[in-house]
Amino acid sequence: MSILLFLVFFPLFSLGHRQEGCEDSWCKSHGPIVHFPFRLSHQPKHCGYDPGFELHCNNKKDTILELPSSVHLVVEKIDYVSQQIHLYVECIAAKLPKLNLSQSNFTNDDDPTDLFNCSAPFSDNNYDYYLVPCLGSPGYQVHAVALTSRLQYFLSGPCTKIHQYPYSDSTFGENMLQLNWSVPLCGNCESK
Repeated sequence: MSILLFLVFFPLFSLGHRQEGCEDSWCKSHGPIVHFPFRLSHQPKHCGYDPGFELHCNNKKDTILELPSSVHLVVEKIDYVSQQIHLYVECIAAKLPKLNLSQSNFTNDDDPTDLFNCSAPFSDNNYDYYLVPCLGSPGYQVHAVALTSRLQYFLSGPCTKIHQYPYSDSTFGENMLQLNWSVPLCGNCESK
């Protein structure tokens, strides 16, 4: 008899502990799955870890993360096990000057990259860099150069250093930014 009661009431008990309105969500069918610590803006606040983990859907059904200083980035992927979020936006180089991660829950572990304004083009085969066409204009090109690559050409050639950013050079070339979070620490639970 007690086994029968357990079989009847256990499913009801476990359903009662499931957070209502906190089911896995997404903005579009092939978009990233959103669940704790993230939540979509239409879900109750208790579904996510606030502040800073609220996502919303734009009119194109992209999943959007808003970072401090009103920097809106498209969420391409959320890796809950490694606690990384992969973000995209056209011409990310134009958004990064406004971005201050110290005011967010996210960190970036990349090596710094220098941006150079160059008045003369040069061969893609000889140097390790990414061209940043959205910042260039007729008469000059902008290049993202990792500090570990050969900077000598850029420092001694027809180039002027614009700025150094704490992001990888591929961030500028691919318009992708990978950020990490450490709180809340959910990676171990997620992997199970």
